[in-house]
Amino acid sequence: PPPEFLATRARRERPNIPIRFRPPQTASARKPPTPRVQPRPAPITTIKPVDVHVPPVAMIAMPMAGTREDASESIPIGFDVDIDFVGSRAKGEKVCFIVHFGPATIGDTPYSRMTGYTIRKRLEEVVSKLPEYALFNVACYWARDTCAMSPNMMLASANNKQMVMDWMAPVTPLEGDYDHCFVWGDSSSRVESARSKWPTRVEGLPFYSPKWAYPYEVSPTIENKYLGEKKFTHWGRAVAWSILTQKPDTIFVLTTNYIDGWGGGSEGEPNKMVAGYKKMTRDVYGPDKTRWPTINVVVLAPAGKDASGAERVLNSYFGPIVRAFQGDGSVIDDIAKFMNAAEKKLLSGYAADHGE
Repeated sequence: PPPEFLATRARRERPNIPIRFRPPQTASARKPPTPRVQPRPAPITTIKPVDVHVPPVAMIAMPMAGTREDASESIPIGFDVDIDFVGSRAKGEKVCFIVHFGPATIGDTPYSRMTGYTIRKRLEEVVSKLPEYALFNVACYWARDTCAMSPNMMLASANNKQMVMDWMAPVTPLEGDYDHCFVWGDSSSRVESARSKWPTRVEGLPFYSPKWAYPYEVSPTIENKYLGEKKFTHWGRAVAWSILTQKPDTIFVLTTNYIDGWGGGSEGEPNKMVAGYKKMTRDVYGPDKTRWPTINVVVLAPAGKDASGAERVLNSYFGPIVRAFQGDGSVIDDIAKFMNAAEKKLLSGYAADHGE
């Protein structure tokens, strides 16, 4: 059998170590923890330049209807375009060009027709340089005619820029037996009917006229509202078309003289036209004048004649309108200054052939 196990009590001696008691520390007596300090980064002394490429803006707003890239209902984006139209300068992103294509710019000889031809070419160049986000429209006028290229503002796309060239291509052929582009011939009745039915497109016009036209006239009710018993005529009707149907922020007018409902030259009443346009613009744009369009005027002096008459037309007659609408004005004292080398050579040849 296993031996019997007997438990014995062991004797444990208490060590001679003094015991100290500390009172508990309050929260206020505790030392705050030492924060851990992050190493400070080395200072940046130079910054390398970074090139940022912003893609071009392709459009302002989606066309509301149609397939012609119309933009009659659009929201401005604030990217004003600097525009120089044969010496008159302005900024805007919704632009109307109003051009005189009457007897004063389209004569009866190739030499005199070089004036209208040059204006057409410079207009094509200005339109071709508009950025794609801009809106534009073009109208030609004379006496009682105002004919627009489009019923609505259009985006400055490549297709619409080409449309300007197609529309104006037949105008001012240098040679041929014709008067000027507003002599409608067999198309007179159709143009006459379309004037009061805006916007009505008329095609099949004479070979020297625009390829198509949207004729426009101001209704008697609107004329009475803004001019009393007088009528909008010549450039004045074209400006009314621009304000009432296009609502641009920039209007360019190219003319050779001043004519309004009261008369031409010194018989005109530019201050009364200003009053009418102000009332019209307030109705269309509202009372905030910062939203009103600028009206910019180019006066073309007759070829080979003293330009002092054109300067008087600009300063005395168009001056009140330009100043009232914060615009710019210029005088073309010699259309040859705006011709390229090939056009100047052509002009010189026609001068020799026609004794001018």
